[in-house]
Amino acid sequence: MSVYSKSLTLIAVLLVSLTAPYVTTNSQAQMVSEIEVLHTVVNPNNNKTYHLLSPGSWTDSAVVARALDGFLTTIDDQAENQWVFDTFASYDNQSRHLWIGLSDENGEDDYRWHDGTPFHYRNWGDGQPSDSETENFVHIAGTNMGNIMPGTWNDLSDDPQYFPVYGVVEVGDAVDYALRFDGQDDHVIIEDEIPEFSDSITITALVNTPDTDGIQFITMLGDYGWGLYINDGELGYSSQYSISQHPNSNTSIQEDVWTEVTVIIEEDVGGEFFIDGNPAGEISPEDARIPQGDFGSNDCYQSGEDCDELYFGQMGAGCDCNYFHGMIDYIMVSNEDNAITWEFLEGEGSFTEDSTQEFAGEIDGASWVMPDGTIVAQAIQLFSDEEVYEISGQEGDQLLFFMEIEEYTRNLYLDAYFAYDNWEDWGEYNFDAYFAHDYIPNPWEYDDIREDNYDYMWVDYSWPDEGILWMVIVPQTDIDDLTIYAYAEIADPPPSLDEMTELVNEIPVTSQKINPGRGAPDEDRVLHYYVNVTENLSSLSVETYGGTGNIDLAISSVTVPDPFNSFFGWEEPWFEEFDDVGVIGGYVDVDAKSDWSTGPGNEQQVSLYDLSPGIYYVTAYTYGKANDFTIVASMAFQPDNIEPEDAIELIPGVAYGPISGYDGLSQYFKINVPESVERLEIDLNDGFGEASIYVELGDSPSTADYTYRSNSPGAGDKIGFNDPTPGTYYILVHTEMVFGEVTITASFTDRYVWDYDGTPIQLFNGEEVSGIEAPAGESLSFFVQLDSPGEYLTIQTFGGSGELIVTATGDGLVFAFDDFLEMLEEDEFLKGDGRQSTSSGFESMPISETSYGSGTDQELTIDLPANGRFDITLSAIDDITDVTIVAAWNYAEFIDPITEPNEPVDPIVEESCRDLAESEMKANDKDGNGVLSANELTYVMINDETLDFARTDLNVDGEIEYAELLQVACSCTNELTSTFEQLSPNNKEVSIEKLSSQVYENKYNFLDIDSNSNRQISRAEIDILILLCETTFDAFDGDGDGVPDVDDAFPDDPDETKDTDGDGVGDNADLAPSVANDLIYSAGAILAIGLLAMLVLVARGSRRNEVTSDWDSDKQYNLAEQMLDMQESNFTPENIPQANDVTNTADSYSNDVINTNLPVNNDNLFEQLIAQPESPPQQLLGMIDANGLETIEYPVGSGITWQRFSPTQPWSRK
Repeated sequence: MSVYSKSLTLIAVLLVSLTAPYVTTNSQAQMVSEIEVLHTVVNPNNNKTYHLLSPGSWTDSAVVARALDGFLTTIDDQAENQWVFDTFASYDNQSRHLWIGLSDENGEDDYRWHDGTPFHYRNWGDGQPSDSETENFVHIAGTNMGNIMPGTWNDLSDDPQYFPVYGVVEVGDAVDYALRFDGQDDHVIIEDEIPEFSDSITITALVNTPDTDGIQFITMLGDYGWGLYINDGELGYSSQYSISQHPNSNTSIQEDVWTEVTVIIEEDVGGEFFIDGNPAGEISPEDARIPQGDFGSNDCYQSGEDCDELYFGQMGAGCDCNYFHGMIDYIMVSNEDNAITWEFLEGEGSFTEDSTQEFAGEIDGASWVMPDGTIVAQAIQLFSDEEVYEISGQEGDQLLFFMEIEEYTRNLYLDAYFAYDNWEDWGEYNFDAYFAHDYIPNPWEYDDIREDNYDYMWVDYSWPDEGILWMVIVPQTDIDDLTIYAYAEIADPPPSLDEMTELVNEIPVTSQKINPGRGAPDEDRVLHYYVNVTENLSSLSVETYGGTGNIDLAISSVTVPDPFNSFFGWEEPWFEEFDDVGVIGGYVDVDAKSDWSTGPGNEQQVSLYDLSPGIYYVTAYTYGKANDFTIVASMAFQPDNIEPEDAIELIPGVAYGPISGYDGLSQYFKINVPESVERLEIDLNDGFGEASIYVELGDSPSTADYTYRSNSPGAGDKIGFNDPTPGTYYILVHTEMVFGEVTITASFTDRYVWDYDGTPIQLFNGEEVSGIEAPAGESLSFFVQLDSPGEYLTIQTFGGSGELIVTATGDGLVFAFDDFLEMLEEDEFLKGDGRQSTSSGFESMPISETSYGSGTDQELTIDLPANGRFDITLSAIDDITDVTIVAAWNYAEFIDPITEPNEPVDPIVEESCRDLAESEMKANDKDGNGVLSANELTYVMINDETLDFARTDLNVDGEIEYAELLQVACSCTNELTSTFEQLSPNNKEVSIEKLSSQVYENKYNFLDIDSNSNRQISRAEIDILILLCETTFDAFDGDGDGVPDVDDAFPDDPDETKDTDGDGVGDNADLAPSVANDLIYSAGAILAIGLLAMLVLVARGSRRNEVTSDWDSDKQYNLAEQMLDMQESNFTPENIPQANDVTNTADSYSNDVINTNLPVNNDNLFEQLIAQPESPPQQLLGMIDANGLETIEYPVGSGITWQRFSPTQPWSRK
């Protein structure tokens, strides 16, 4: 069956289906017969014939249209809509409303065209279509339709009585559908048992394939049965198991052309191929077999299945292979007894039937398309800030959506997600999404794609073009309850040119200022300019300079940039690298429609590239002030050397430029090299962006055909080689991005000699090392040093001759996902675990990469290199000469450097209960009166819990004193809780030794709760102790000596409680507790004067009596001490004399004892009274008091107390 015969069949079928409901009564038939053709015109845009009918209902007009071999017209676009309106709405100077072939009579809002065309283009009038369930038929409005503009669409009831509507007929066939197969796994399977074709068989198909390479089966029966396929463009017939033995046609089919292919077989007689009805090769009797698909291949034998299905688009049941790539419009299999045709009339769904509806096929993955490849789907319109709910579809469906993009749309955002009642279902659904501007995308043609969207998908576009954004969602699983949300942000249109200042090329505009007052509105913080571009430009740059203050700058090709109404970080960039036409990490977006330059001062520059004529808008703005700055625009016109024959000749050693370029622009230069030149170097200098050099002798190079090529990142490329052959070298400067402000220089230099002593050579970021030479088998060493982790590290070699390979070794970063989850669970962010890691969740691992490429053009890339050294080895496979190597990297801003593993930190108690009470008191005593009110107490937290005022106010005075807060904080419950949590932040066991070594206000016995006798206390065990403990701490006994502060003469001294004589010295330390020290010191002074006088007298005596006199004096002194009861104690407890034997002790002292190094010299009572006692030896250990200080009484029994903070400090007297 040909394409034309199929169309006639479709018309007949549709004619019967459409007319049947309307010819059941004589009255309806009469109404149809009353409709006549008023006017006939051929549309010059599509060469189709159109008829204007007299007034009638939509259904009656549809019947007449079918009788006229057409349908009520389908409007495909705005041009056709306008032509229909202009041609028929005012025909014969009469205003008319026109029926078109659109209706939703089969389902509300499910609009379909009369001829079956999918509903894509629409032109609804204001507020249309209506919500009425009776208004299901669409017309083009004429005049007098209220707020509905003429030429737009409105829906009506079938036969409106208030005004006539005229039908417009478009003569032509009904819509034709086809199935498109992806060549990977799409196929159709007919499981119904078809008749057996024996003796003879004819297989015919209408196909269109974009690629005829390989084996592509159109159809095959069962397990290696009969079938028709394409074999590298020729037709093949499946006559047996072995494909190599199959007969093939002697003519090939064309790609991307609808072609009817046929094979006719007379079993054991012969056969023939036909392409578009033309003979394409005969088949011998030996190959004229009709296998029945029961070969018994391994797959079918092992599965036990019958494998007798008929397949379209796949090589039968015995092999999941050799899939068809392209479109199939129909398949027909026939002989003298049977004929089965699948014409794919459905246009939707996952099943297709033959013309007799006896043999249904299941569609697996193949897509419904129009003959031009456009997908068949009814479109759903999306509106800004509205959601479309409850979208469902089957695997392989193509769900079509569109959104009208207005002029000046700044940002467009789309997301699609599933609404789950149970989060356990997350991950159940999967779909792909395809996007295109002004055409319907599909899986093989699109502008943008989002693949493998599990449960959620989003896209956003900045400054999308005005028009229609189409989106096709293809479920990879059956989906249900999908929601789509769209949001468009519309910018204000630009002001009139009279309201802006024009910038003319290279003419500065001076004395500009923005000086708003405090609180000034945004419009006072901006100045608007424009540039009128009248011819194509390579680039347009605008810069500001001079003056004072801080100015920022922006340029746009759409409307005036609006810095105060932009989503921060979306239109106005927040990252520093974005400072020249969307420069991100050194790369440039050539298609950017805006550019922003921000930063301190007035030195700013913005640029756009590859510009067409039009108005370009500039905004200078400030958040503060800017005075007396200058603004100037600079245009770079397209160069004259964009063709090889216009190559600019370079003068040796003289820089040419500056030059700029963008993707798609080629610039040619040339240099004449005479004899005797030792070396030619071609160098790009300065500038920014990305550029490459291609060089060839005697002819112009291209990016695919050249002798020498640079490959360095950035715009500073260089090529150099020794002993250039004399002649003219042509140079191509090319970019796939953009570059600017670059100069090019060709120089004749001395011969370069590579000198390498084996020491590794350091490579610096973006700096080339050229002229490398090495014999085959030699290796050269290089290295790079990264100060911090990078986003990437790339090593490239190029130029010269030979063959080489490059390897790089170092450390790379990997995300420690499992460790990250573990840290989340255990709250171990601050604990070292012995591995090298960053605070960003990465850890380092050794990595080694090998280059890929050919010859000397080699490249390797390491993603996420760690900080540190990377060793690079260049190995010469063949002799290499004049090779260049370059390393390039970009540091990662948000990844911390790898550090050496830290030793685990042993937790300590950093805050005692006293510290806690003091800090809470200080933090919450808002009025500074030294006590806490009831309101202030509500903010106090002890172990993450608030306090009850009544229970805390122990003295019931309506205020919380520090002692009351301290009593709560240092209760045994709170003290134990705080101490254990500080020693075990992860609730792990703590040793009894560690717990016992802490300073406590209460008394605890940790051995009693060690239930498993492992000398470790767990959280559960500490909780038991918390329940059983008894608070012994008394906050009202500050020094912990058992005497309340109110009764304690020394509330801060645990060694003193009384001062009997009221002299300010505690009884324990007082020399005479019952006698004031002032009296003792006075008496001592008088006695000392007397004794001094006696010494003078004694000194005059005879030297012979010296010893005796001395001894007598000692007795006198000792007698005085006894009288005053001030005998100084000896420094050991054994030598402390009793009161009744002081005299005996004194008499027993020998001369040797007197001369020993005693703490106090007993020879002189005066010196003894005024002397400061010696401090205890540093190695002497004391006891820890309630304040955490180490204290000791020294000498023992003296009442003198010494203290220190740690054993490393000297003792100090308290």
